[in-house]
Amino acid sequence: MENSVLLQNYKVACRHLLSAQDRDAYSLTRGCFDRRYWGWKLVDFPEATFQRNVYPLAWWLDHDRSLSPGMKRMLTDSIVAGLTYSTCIQHADGSFDQAFPHEHSFGATAFLLHPLLEAYKVVRDVCSLPTRGSIEKSLQRSAHFLCSHEETHGFISNHIAGAALSLLTAARFFKETCLEQRASDLLERILMRQSKEGWFLEYDGADPGYQTLGMYYLAQIYRLRPEARLREALDRSISFLSWFIHPDGTFGGEYGSRRTAIYYPGGLALLGKESPLALRMTRFMMESAEAGRTASLGDMDMGNLAPLLSNLALVLDVESHDKRKLPPLPWEVAGNGQDFLEAGLSIRSTKRYYAVVGVSNGGVLKVFDRQKKTLLWNDGGYTGQMGRYWITTQMTDPHAEYKVAEGEVQFDKSFYIMPRSQPTPWQFVILRLINLTLMHSIHLGNMIKSILVKLLMRGTRRVPLTLSRAIRFEETRIVVRDELRLSKKIKLYWLQNGRPFVSIHMASAKYFENPDVAASDQSACSVDINKLLEAGYVDNRKVI
Repeated sequence: MENSVLLQNYKVACRHLLSAQDRDAYSLTRGCFDRRYWGWKLVDFPEATFQRNVYPLAWWLDHDRSLSPGMKRMLTDSIVAGLTYSTCIQHADGSFDQAFPHEHSFGATAFLLHPLLEAYKVVRDVCSLPTRGSIEKSLQRSAHFLCSHEETHGFISNHIAGAALSLLTAARFFKETCLEQRASDLLERILMRQSKEGWFLEYDGADPGYQTLGMYYLAQIYRLRPEARLREALDRSISFLSWFIHPDGTFGGEYGSRRTAIYYPGGLALLGKESPLALRMTRFMMESAEAGRTASLGDMDMGNLAPLLSNLALVLDVESHDKRKLPPLPWEVAGNGQDFLEAGLSIRSTKRYYAVVGVSNGGVLKVFDRQKKTLLWNDGGYTGQMGRYWITTQMTDPHAEYKVAEGEVQFDKSFYIMPRSQPTPWQFVILRLINLTLMHSIHLGNMIKSILVKLLMRGTRRVPLTLSRAIRFEETRIVVRDELRLSKKIKLYWLQNGRPFVSIHMASAKYFENPDVAASDQSACSVDINKLLEAGYVDNRKVI
């Protein structure tokens, strides 16, 4: 706990948590962390995942020896109240709701069990016997729910890893071997699906941002139960993730399957004890966060504050002053290059630039000046308007094929209707009626959730417009040549590329990053629509 800057930022964030929590001793919602619900009364149910904020508070209480007696009492009361409120909003089957009432969410339950249990361990001795019994029964119910249910709307590795860690922790606490066996089964699923390239599946592909969160859970599993096979998987993941640390201190982004740019440092920090590359990544990204060059605590909303704070607690726990000579990050080596063909990601580095291409997402292209450590070009792909619909190339295709060579990347990409729905009051009325009726059945609820995910995240409606992109990497410049072709007439109003954007619903994307990135946001490059509509073909060329 020697990093004074990180610790101070941690404490400031915990003060925010205490303001978010209802700490009124006589309130119906005492212990609730969803201020939108208990304070503003703008939503009709509390989001359960906010309750995992008890763990950052518990870590603070357990580690900060400078706390006054009064502050210790207040933190203890807040943690116990948070745990108690969690039992009040839990379903009888042990599950919790995140997105809507009667969701019975596997993911929310997976994310809650571990931090609730770890927080409970800190305050257990001060809880009354009835309170202990209530909390422990609640935690045990959650563990049994994770044993008997599945997440069906997609394969989300970080969710499954969170469930495995929760179950393994609960197995040790409650001494139930069936929980440990279920944790082993879930872990096996993740490892079986890990690409030989090192990435773990997040919906339809690789997402570096969320993979760092998955590493937070997997590294702790490895600490509890070190096994050679898991260690090998973690090493492959470390190597993969290292390529997506950018020269300007940012990480990940629109080229990932979930477009996230948050770097969760805890798992890599823990693995840094054994992996020099993980330690190098941790130090670089923690310096970046302290300098405000990447999304950090001050940029987070309540949806991601708890997991990021929990990761930072782990960083503080394992902070190392190791003097080993550490390897360079990929961006620090001129002449570096890597093609992750299964992920649809290619990286090229020269003395002048560091470039990442997201082929699987329609050709997302990020280019950084290696010497100045600044962003040169940030292209999320093409966007346009066709009649009343918006169209885009930025749609994840896990089977995207492309040709690669040392000097060039080539691929073809279809345009898709962009999912741009925004809920209306009447849609919410309908959704709540479904929540309160059909979704009492977990099976029907999972079916409806799968439909919602498909509508919000997966573009399936193709447009008769295709992009053929060739990116030539030269020593001092990058030449991008795009050929746009229409296969039949459409009503096209405008078409452009050259700006960063996110084409799908993803709440954990689009956090504020490096202010230099915002300042250098380039203007969009418009396509000659008249020529495209008349000739059915147009060239678009860019030199970076």
